[in-house]
Amino acid sequence: MIKDALKNENNGLRLRPAHTFLNGKGVCVFFYDIERTLIIEVPENIRVDINSALGGGKMTASAAKWLIEEDMLTASKPVTRAQGAKPYLPAVTDISLDISGDCNLQCNYCFEKDIKSRTGPMSEDTMLIALDFIFKESMDAEAITLHFGSGEPLLNFKLLKKIVKEAGERAKRLGKNISYDLTTNATLVDNEAQAFFRDNPFNIRVSCDGPERIHDKFRIGRFEAGTYSKTERGIKLLLAVMPERLAVNTVVSSGTRLTDLWKWAKEMGLRHYLTIKVGGTLETGGAPAGKKELDYYREDLAFICADILDDLKAGCPVVDYQPVTKIIRRLMLPYPVTRFCGVAGTYLGVASNGDIYPCFRHLGLNGYGLGNVSKGADNDKRQVYLGREAADVDTRKGCRECWARYLCGGACYADTVVYGKDKLMPYSPHCDFWRVEISAAIKLYYEILQTDPSYCLTLLGFDKNNFPGLQVSGTTGC
Repeated sequence: MIKDALKNENNGLRLRPAHTFLNGKGVCVFFYDIERTLIIEVPENIRVDINSALGGGKMTASAAKWLIEEDMLTASKPVTRAQGAKPYLPAVTDISLDISGDCNLQCNYCFEKDIKSRTGPMSEDTMLIALDFIFKESMDAEAITLHFGSGEPLLNFKLLKKIVKEAGERAKRLGKNISYDLTTNATLVDNEAQAFFRDNPFNIRVSCDGPERIHDKFRIGRFEAGTYSKTERGIKLLLAVMPERLAVNTVVSSGTRLTDLWKWAKEMGLRHYLTIKVGGTLETGGAPAGKKELDYYREDLAFICADILDDLKAGCPVVDYQPVTKIIRRLMLPYPVTRFCGVAGTYLGVASNGDIYPCFRHLGLNGYGLGNVSKGADNDKRQVYLGREAADVDTRKGCRECWARYLCGGACYADTVVYGKDKLMPYSPHCDFWRVEISAAIKLYYEILQTDPSYCLTLLGFDKNNFPGLQVSGTTGC
């Protein structure tokens, strides 16, 4: 079989696609099996041979033998997870409600400002009809989540409290679990809001762009130049009562260094921290990445990942830093992700007037309405959207050829619609950054497995002592 394997096509054997990771000498130490989302360590004695084999060069007998043992040189048929033009429509379990239809900030990169989605506050009647809609569309699902964002939801705090009371009572009657996610700029968080979030099943995400000198460049109030002091006050109020249910989200604009953001997040005592590159134009800091900016990004991520590993080794509190930890979760499963999110599937967005969209970031976009909560969603339009703009990564242009597709999921569809040149492929300025993030996460995962696999549990917020006999999936030979 090994001899036949060297002839490539004999016996129907094929080499699974892989992305290699090289050491400082240019030798493949481990690689990422794209089809199975596995990390596979290469034995030291055949690393040079595997380098050649996976790079399309000569395949030695020793390399072929080992690749067959690892099922990398395989008789199985190529894997595709393409769902076609009419993918399955799942029950809706997550819905985003724009209850304020407004915001008290004027951030200069604001997505909603660009698409003019502000339509004024949601009425109580619309809220009740929206709840009818979500409980009906969730069908037999045991759990649903209501999301509040798209603007500043605390501008309509009175309605928010009514929603939580009404939705909680309905969920109890129907035997469903209900939770709430809320995105806020935190400038309006006071003692009342603090207690309300603490006492109800909320996960809060605060939008803050890091330290004051960075934050105040971009997140501007309507009547004031800087908003950092108010945002920091709100973060600290929430940290005091619900640190594990609070995450801070930072939009990373051109010129911002991740290391500055990371140091700030640790100084603030955050448990969960997310960063994402800004979308948009040259004016808003979202220009296509140059080599220098990507190099800085790669360098900063390497620093952050090394710091995370040092904290794990020292037994110090570890910041759950996404996107790195999100990728590690996916590697631990391991299970390929074929879509970026639940857009138009399990997740829908509802504008303050009750109009339905694929997600909250589509609110107000012409041609993307999916109906109104008063009459229900147009499932034919949902399916068309899922089969085209939100197609799975094995169908979507620009994704089906990418080595990182099953860890990325295809990039944000709303970014493509608003900023991209081709609605059927991802917004390319983001892709370079995501591949750098995914590479950094894979390297950290490999280092963790080499050091102590139980660190994976610690990194994700679990007590490793509660998992005796731990075995980590997603790897071979590590």
